[in-house]
Amino acid sequence: MNIVTATPPSLRRRGAQRASKSIGFEWGIAEELGKNIRLLEMFGLAGVKHLNSYFKVYNQKHFQKISLISKINTSSIPYCPIVAGTNFLDQVNNLETMDEINFENMAYPLLFLPFVSRSTEIVGKRIFLNIDEKEFLLNFKDITL
Repeated sequence: MNIVTATPPSLRRRGAQRASKSIGFEWGIAEELGKNIRLLEMFGLAGVKHLNSYFKVYNQKHFQKISLISKINTSSIPYCPIVAGTNFLDQVNNLETMDEINFENMAYPLLFLPFVSRSTEIVGKRIFLNIDEKEFLLNFKDITL
């Protein structure tokens, strides 16, 4: 399923939600993903394009589903950015004591960023994130590369 990028943000959000639901994600996760795509597009990042690319390979590749986020997260199988992001968002109050969190081998890391960005609003502080040797400083709806 492809989401058309020449549509208003609210329609892109709904398109992302429907596409997520159609490939097997639960409705709650699909709603979170819709919010994230809208956030990426607001920052001028290609959220819809990356989501389409991810969905094209989602059923063919098996991604690692992480349930407990720790300071260092490594896997030989790429992490699913949607499952990792949802769990990150759910566990953010437990993670706020960590100064730095590292992920190695995250599939489509751009899809993971909005989850972390939204987490900064919950804990009220910046989060420094390393993904595959790339550094991100996320601060209350702001992403610095």
